Amino acid sequence: MTEPARLSENQPTVLITGANRGLGLAFAEQYTAQSWNVIATCRNVTAASDLRQLATRYPAIRIETLDVTRDDQVAALASRYAAQPVDVLLNNAGIYGNLSHQTLGTMDFDEGRRVLDVNALGALRVSQAFLPQVTASRQKKIISLGGGLGAQSIGSLFGGHYLMKMSKAAHLMAMGILQTETRDRGIIVVMISPGRVDTQLMRDSGWTGAALSPADSARLVIARIETLEPAMHGRLITYDGQIVPW
Repeated sequence: MTEPARLSENQPTVLITGANRGLGLAFAEQYTAQSWNVIATCRNVTAASDLRQLATRYPAIRIETLDVTRDDQVAALASRYAAQPVDVLLNNAGIYGNLSHQTLGTMDFDEGRRVLDVNALGALRVSQAFLPQVTASRQKKIISLGGGLGAQSIGSLFGGHYLMKMSKAAHLMAMGILQTETRDRGIIVVMISPGRVDTQLMRDSGWTGAALSPADSARLVIARIETLEPAMHGRLITYDGQIVPW
């Protein structure tokens, strides 16, 4: 594998997981428009036609293959970008899981392992691998999307959706512990709920009500990331700035 072309040293860098569609694609487009270096990852680059088309217009985008459940792929990508500071590590990749497999009486525990691996272990796997690159950056931010359903204050409001809620509760705990262990490096770890967004994940949840567009949600989340202060470390916040107890 050849080494990636060197990114601009004068611009900040964001690494986005799950960048092939929906929110991830919107993040890639908007960060690029703000002159950031963008490392956009997804499981299947060949099928990511929208992302590849975006990269033809913006040379600051690097597209990389990454399945966040694969130790070997995560380690290989971290090695490939070992010398590249990453200002914002954006853990965006996530799945809802089959809704019919996460209700009492029809629980599919194999599906549960899959959802947990992507939503909780995936974010931790990538964050651990890229800690040196985040530490070497100026902004030093690790952001994980979602988490509201994992908070007791929200998840207990209605039944069902076990696997998604459990995976997000584990995700919150993982990021909270990560913040405790990396605070002395100056790293800020924050979980941001992007709201109800018109994406495949939201459709998989069964939601049919009003929803934000991926572009609008990404714009609001990016604004939150830009203004994060160390005092916000370990918090779960919403796209519009509310703090969610968890």
